[in-house]
Amino acid sequence: MQIKCSHCNKMFAENKDAALAGMYAIHNDGQNHYDALCPHCQRAVRVSDERMKETYPNWEEEYKEMMARADKFEKKQAKLEKLASDKKVKPKKEKKKRKRKR
Repeated sequence: MQIKCSHCNKMFAENKDAALAGMYAIHNDGQNHYDALCPHCQRAVRVSDERMKETYPNWEEEYKEMMARADKFEKKQAKLEKLASDKKVKPKKEKKKRKRKR
């Protein structure tokens, strides 16, 4: 989603996952807009809920898919962390041989 900052007038793209999370917040909290942060000036830019609905008409299905991907990633991350903690033993240091010229 392309957004033009109202403060610095620069264009930036909003991440799809962040926009879907914003749609979820709009729907559940009864908000009228979503605040997207401009990466250039770090200010909040209001995006109306009508524009968000136009951009993501079937956002509920996409949000469920995004949450399923996040859950799958969390399980994979937990598995990798468990493997890393099991391999936490420090490797033995090899002694270096000194090369002396006599």
